[in-house]
Amino acid sequence: MLGQMSIVDLFRASPTMVVLLLCSIITVGFAIERTLYFKISSTNAESFMRGLRDRLKTGNLAAGREYCKAGKGAVARVMYQAVGSLGRGHEQVAQRLNTAIEVERVEMERNLSVLGTMSNIAPLLGLFGTVVGIIRAFADIARTGSGGSSVVAMGVSEALMTTAAGIVVAVIATCFFNLFVRRIRTRTVELEDAREEFFAIVSAIPARGQAAPARSNSQAPGGHTTDELVSATLLS
Repeated sequence: MLGQMSIVDLFRASPTMVVLLLCSIITVGFAIERTLYFKISSTNAESFMRGLRDRLKTGNLAAGREYCKAGKGAVARVMYQAVGSLGRGHEQVAQRLNTAIEVERVEMERNLSVLGTMSNIAPLLGLFGTVVGIIRAFADIARTGSGGSSVVAMGVSEALMTTAAGIVVAVIATCFFNLFVRRIRTRTVELEDAREEFFAIVSAIPARGQAAPARSNSQAPGGHTTDELVSATLLS
């Protein structure tokens, strides 16, 4: 009970409370969705790059592609695009890497605007409900002719409930929004660091690949393996 009004009566009397209830459901829903996304897509970037280095250091690009394809998370997807783009020149590979990182960033930011919007509009909706409630309270007093501080206080207290509800929704949305923004920044830095490490790995492929046996690599003109020519093309 809120004074002489129950929660059900409050929702019936104030359509703004219904809107705020919907906003709270949307906020919690998208917060859970983003939390599950970041948890499922979480991966150890350093461990993944060590595994990729072990497979690429001999010039075996096929093993590197299979490793990235089987991996999970943003780093694996970005590195799969990078390994698949080898042989197109350094600038094109770098551009493909940057594009892949931007794609992952857009995916991480998906639905984040909803939380940002809720954190901004929820207090305004609460304030709107309060203003409407106060107007209705004074209109009822003027119409019935009965007033007094107790009557006014009761009407104002009921009207202020929408402001309190709006603030609660905004606080929840803002906390999750800032948390996800921080995670996006951290993962973006991890992807950029993986990009630089990838180029460092590839730069060592020719020197090591020339000393290694050709094994299953196909022979290209001039006696070089295909992977050696790919690495030479990347570094040109």
